[in-house]
Amino acid sequence: MKRILVAILVFPVVILSPVGAVGGDSVAKLRDPLTQHESFTTASESAAGEPSSETERAGGETQPTWFERQVAFIGDVRAALSVDRIGERDGDDFTEVTPAVRLRGGAAVSFLPWLGMAARLALGIDDDIEGFDFRLSHNGGIEAGDFTFDKLFLTLKPHELLTIEGGRLQTAFEVDSVVKDSLSRNDSSGLDINWTDGVYVVIGRPTSLKLHLIGQSNPDDGPTNGVGARGPTDFADATSSITYYVGLQAPPLKPFTQLYADVTIIPQALRPAGLGTEKKEDVVAFTMKGAADFPVAWLEPIILHPFGEFGVMAWTPQEDVLEVSNSTERAGQFAFVAGVDLKNLGPGSLGFQFNWTEAGYLVSPDYPNNAWSIETRYKVPIAEKVVFEIRYRHRQEIEKLVDAMDRQTSDNIQARITVKF
Repeated sequence: MKRILVAILVFPVVILSPVGAVGGDSVAKLRDPLTQHESFTTASESAAGEPSSETERAGGETQPTWFERQVAFIGDVRAALSVDRIGERDGDDFTEVTPAVRLRGGAAVSFLPWLGMAARLALGIDDDIEGFDFRLSHNGGIEAGDFTFDKLFLTLKPHELLTIEGGRLQTAFEVDSVVKDSLSRNDSSGLDINWTDGVYVVIGRPTSLKLHLIGQSNPDDGPTNGVGARGPTDFADATSSITYYVGLQAPPLKPFTQLYADVTIIPQALRPAGLGTEKKEDVVAFTMKGAADFPVAWLEPIILHPFGEFGVMAWTPQEDVLEVSNSTERAGQFAFVAGVDLKNLGPGSLGFQFNWTEAGYLVSPDYPNNAWSIETRYKVPIAEKVVFEIRYRHRQEIEKLVDAMDRQTSDNIQARITVKF
């Protein structure tokens, strides 16, 4: 336990020190891709603070040094306590209490107006930790006590309409809500530590239609961020080593805060008749996301914020492969999310969400297939760069598995705090 406490205290200091700066957001100020793709800026624009003792002087006025202008140190610490009540398929149930901490810290450097790089280290700690270890390569995320680079990439901006990032990236396309989850792609959600190895291209201005293109490299034993990893999918074939993602984002259009559509394609990764069989098909999934703000006079200052997301897979596995029945027919292919936030409810916002994901919808990294859930979450800023969240979520299988006595259920209560620095 002493080693865990020492790591929690020492890790951010080591990572954020000028000598040990080895991780961080890009010089283009990594953002939520669903809000605004920022134009390429110097790192100093995202690094706040008073001039240091190294500040240059020109004409009697202090001027920031090259280091202050071109380097930004950015990171966060997230601590959470979860209580889970699990109802097993055999009729038994049990309760788990899980404390966990995620620490991330790094730096972004702007070499030229059109060229920069970023790196960030991430570490996860929970009650299963057995020690600390650094490993550069991981498949499907990392274990407690392991730390690695979850960002390590170059940023190029040859034109104001074009931004290219290549290397180890964070890509997130969440529905605009208090409950920020996704049916398509959402790296490092919650307390997870995962990433996208590949290339990310954004075409368009912040206030215009934008095109998002991602080519993700997949290891043989599966993707590093859970996209398409559920069910009978196999990535050993050379054709399935790349996941292709195309997203189209609409410009701001009141009252809508989000209008977005995307497609995910993993060639020849699906085994509809089960792993080990010869038949192969492409994993192809389409999603649409939308959200809007509606002020209501008699509720001022509360703003109603409905949101929704819909997803469909072109081809799905057989029901008997997923064990939801003995039928060789295709499993259900649809998934959807619907809910509403109450913004400005007290100092924070309260969200309600319902999700339904059929057995054959295998793409989402956040929502398990063959499950429905309801969730409520309250999110409140308690200080500058400090956010507190508390949630309750009930999740249950839609179809009872063939050999199971009952459907599996889960009731989760989680409180977490996030501190950015």
